[in-house]
Amino acid sequence: ATRQPVDLDHSYPKSKRVILRDVKRTDRTVHYFSHKRNLRKVHRILHIYAMFHPDIGYSQGMNDILARFLVVTDSEIDSYWMFCSYMEKKRPDFLEDTMMCKIALVKGLLQEVDEELFRFFEISECRDYLFCHRWLLLDFKREFNFADSLRLLEVVSSRYLELSSDRALIALDKAAAEEFEAEGGEVRAIQPGLNMEFTFDIFICIAILILNKEEVSRERDAASVYGYLNSLCMNMNLDKVLLEAEKLFYKYCRQSVLKGFKEVDI
Repeated sequence: ATRQPVDLDHSYPKSKRVILRDVKRTDRTVHYFSHKRNLRKVHRILHIYAMFHPDIGYSQGMNDILARFLVVTDSEIDSYWMFCSYMEKKRPDFLEDTMMCKIALVKGLLQEVDEELFRFFEISECRDYLFCHRWLLLDFKREFNFADSLRLLEVVSSRYLELSSDRALIALDKAAAEEFEAEGGEVRAIQPGLNMEFTFDIFICIAILILNKEEVSRERDAASVYGYLNSLCMNMNLDKVLLEAEKLFYKYCRQSVLKGFKEVDI
């Protein structure tokens, strides 16, 4: 994302132009933003946020994140504070180094759960995985229709399926119990090798790739792979994506436990 830091003495006019340009592009197919008064709300909120957060300023894509809060609340004040709260967690993703690390996590998780597809991307010279930059930055905002993007934001924000959540602990305990029984009840202390940086949005990225594995694998070069993945925009079934992401989440938990048992054996 292009960051536009705000300096009231020098760069404010430029920042104002950048924000205004992006505001005009905000969800023009959504009826709420067909009214100029609502676009003015987006404009004001982004300016205020940038001025009070000069370390990050304004970055392209923040308007997409803010739009969902405004449509739901129709309140400029509530939307501002919700946006600020959300950005407390999200703001590192707008820094290049942090985002590149997050993209590397997508690559790492794919290697864990689907070695075949991982090798395909390596052979096709799609090793940078930049096709998922927008997915992660905007929480898949532009990949689904507006209503689905609201659902997805709620799912990701709830942190219901994170590796530190109760659901993960239950899954780990269940997998350990099954393996314990399969081994004839032999007691062994294990420490599942979980990478706690694999947040649920990473699993959603992998779900999209695996659901389209057959089609992607037909492509013969990086440009074709990128072209196909870009064509998925607004052409995916959110329920299928979330179901696959959930399956991958539990699969990763089970694999981590089994890996822990094997390491103990060694």
